[in-house]
Amino acid sequence: MEPVTHALSGAVMAFVLPRRLRRWWFPLWAAAVAASPDLDVLFVHNPMQYIEYHRGITHSLLGGPGLALLAALLPVFLTRRKKELLHDTVHWTLPAAWGFACLLIFHHIWLDCMNSYGTQVFLPFSDYRVRWNALFIVDILLLLPLLAGVLLFRNRQKVMVGLLLWTLLYPLGALGIRLGLETHLKEILPATGTFNRQSASTGLHLPDSDQGNWQEVRTLHLVPDAFSPFHWKLILDTPTTWDTAGCSIWTELPHSFLTYAKPPQKLWQELGEKDRMFRLYQRFAVYPAVERIIDGNDQTPELPPASREWVFSDLRFGSTISFVDNIQTRRNGEQINFRIMARLLPDGAISAVRFVTTTGVGGDSGWQPPTP
Repeated sequence: MEPVTHALSGAVMAFVLPRRLRRWWFPLWAAAVAASPDLDVLFVHNPMQYIEYHRGITHSLLGGPGLALLAALLPVFLTRRKKELLHDTVHWTLPAAWGFACLLIFHHIWLDCMNSYGTQVFLPFSDYRVRWNALFIVDILLLLPLLAGVLLFRNRQKVMVGLLLWTLLYPLGALGIRLGLETHLKEILPATGTFNRQSASTGLHLPDSDQGNWQEVRTLHLVPDAFSPFHWKLILDTPTTWDTAGCSIWTELPHSFLTYAKPPQKLWQELGEKDRMFRLYQRFAVYPAVERIIDGNDQTPELPPASREWVFSDLRFGSTISFVDNIQTRRNGEQINFRIMARLLPDGAISAVRFVTTTGVGGDSGWQPPTP
């Protein structure tokens, strides 16, 4: 989730406590602690490190309590100091403050696991990413109730308890909707017939580019999209393509899809063997797709003659709703979110690689020589 939702959920957890246990600064501290795992971006110095380190050790079941212990020192110090000076009866012990800080950080991890990005909760033992595909990165059904509650009802403990329960039950409900809708769509998947396609992989000829056959669809996936759990991104998995379309809980299977080619298996494997950046991206990507191919010629002077530039993306990112997609992943009409590129010489050797994403999560690596 984005940091504002995390911070608001932390403030709500603070307001759940009896007023005698919190001073004016305590909800601010709780909000900061709830958002603090995302401080891992401070250790990111290039775009590739973002997918390597973000939602890493500070989001893990081992690293989270360590971060909580550091955060717990502040309320212990402040309340102890005030008790000594003003004989205040409120005093947070280290075990109590640490326990509450752990709850704040585990709540952060809980919400992040509900996204499709992936959270490395088992570091340092495993870099497996938990992704439950239930919530979009900005979920207004979480954000707006929390914001309204903190601004208008923060002194009503029952409202705060209700909002806290909402942050736990609503993600579970969204997950249940996804699983149920996914199961339903698989059950009604046609055994025969065709659907309309519009090729989204430029510079590459796709067989039967205008029509797809339902019998070639191996399975389907739902990924959170803007306005989930009511609207989802539907991805059809065929042997050579991904077919994507928006899908709502009120409609049956769409009949028109944007079609992306899957990376050629041999090329994809060779790129991972020859370059570390590609190896990291391949471990990160879930639905890797060929976005476009550019051949070096007189119209592309930045490319050597007879060379070829491959552009890959991950279909988890971006939205099937055009105005959301333009806001989230595009700059000057150009897709920029989590794209990786390779320039290949005529003999197949890699001359340069590049990783591009939004400025807030790393930016543009620029063209770099391959790193074995």
